[in-house]
Amino acid sequence: MIVVTGMPGAGKDEFVQIAKSFGMKDVHMGDTVKTYAKRTGVNMTDRDIGSFATVERKNFGMDIWAKRTGESISDPDRTIVDGLRNTEELEYFRNNFNNVKVVAIYANKHDRLDRIMHRNRIDDVKSENELDMRDGRELSWGIGKTISLADYMIINDGTLEEFKAKSRDFMEKIMSIQ
Repeated sequence: MIVVTGMPGAGKDEFVQIAKSFGMKDVHMGDTVKTYAKRTGVNMTDRDIGSFATVERKNFGMDIWAKRTGESISDPDRTIVDGLRNTEELEYFRNNFNNVKVVAIYANKHDRLDRIMHRNRIDDVKSENELDMRDGRELSWGIGKTISLADYMIINDGTLEEFKAKSRDFMEKIMSIQ
């Protein structure tokens, strides 16, 4: 199982797309959050979804989104999980699945903001100030520690094609290890 972490806009989704081309099934923790948020009538804005996720963590534990996401994983050896945010989630995956590898995707803030502003997701931030607030929220959940504890890190500091090539190289190596 590969579990992916990284700040918003770092390139996690692009990495997941490459992993899928290697036969991996993708599961997104953010989709789990959105599914639960919709059920309770939460507005589909970054701020409201983030607040909902925070409240659920306070009420049910920091690993609640990992637990809820883990329920949908049927073939862990061929699954990539996107959206690791804290060490409690990491512990959940490591305690409940075999051979968990954490991959951190890193990009600087300027590049992340530029990517976010061009991807047109309905729940994305719309300004640098909003990105600062989102980064602060995710850092408060512990994402910085998950990035620092990752087994592997891929730096996304070039073109999209360069990042895809780095991601393909990584997947070729990791698949040959297993």
